[in-house]
Amino acid sequence: MVDMRLLINKKDLALLLERKRDYIGNRVAADTVIAGVSFLLSTLTASYKDIFSISGVIFKYSFCFIGVLYILKIIKDLIRMYTDSYDHSRLMKDIEDLDMIQHKHSLIMIKKNINQKETQFLLYYDEKWDCKLFLNYKTTERNNEQNIMSRIAEGFNVDVQTINCRYVASRVQEKYSVSHNEDRVYQHRLYEVSFDRIPEAAGNDDFIINDRHYYWMSISDMEKDANIVQKNLEVVDFVKENA
Repeated sequence: MVDMRLLINKKDLALLLERKRDYIGNRVAADTVIAGVSFLLSTLTASYKDIFSISGVIFKYSFCFIGVLYILKIIKDLIRMYTDSYDHSRLMKDIEDLDMIQHKHSLIMIKKNINQKETQFLLYYDEKWDCKLFLNYKTTERNNEQNIMSRIAEGFNVDVQTINCRYVASRVQEKYSVSHNEDRVYQHRLYEVSFDRIPEAAGNDDFIINDRHYYWMSISDMEKDANIVQKNLEVVDFVKENA
């Protein structure tokens, strides 16, 4: 299972716990019921002596009254427990709903070494962003690496068995989304992918496979591209730090 992070405002979490405090741990144990019944029965059957001219009957009625209140409280808690069963699963769901991360994406780093000093990375042209981007897919909670390899195999027309994938790093960051025209919080997971046999077309500086245009670019090339710098520099920096 993929390690999915949450980004939560501390104030929002505090407000949630305040609203749900009466439900958290609201369980009536069997020994609580036994203790309540035992207390009430003992007060009903016990005899109380007069103390400081206060009749023992008053003590008896007082303790009986307390016992009845205790039993009523237990009954109320039992009813709430079975009709309003707020458990750890529902609490976890409420906490997850506070998550400020709007997009969980896996970034794909495919490298080609030109020489000892220069490494190029595979980018593609994204029409929505009107920009060259690293390959990316929505992160899945289960079998994410297998999903990545399957998507790449389909996109490049290669056997999935010839693809290797390893996790590199993860980062939560806020950046401007061109496709949504607003700042959004992303959790980016970076993976390095390699081929046992790279597709023949990928030997060119730029190429097209399945109607998608790909480019080989070095980090320095990306940093010189004004469009990439404006729209996706945060991701370029993330890859640069972990490449």
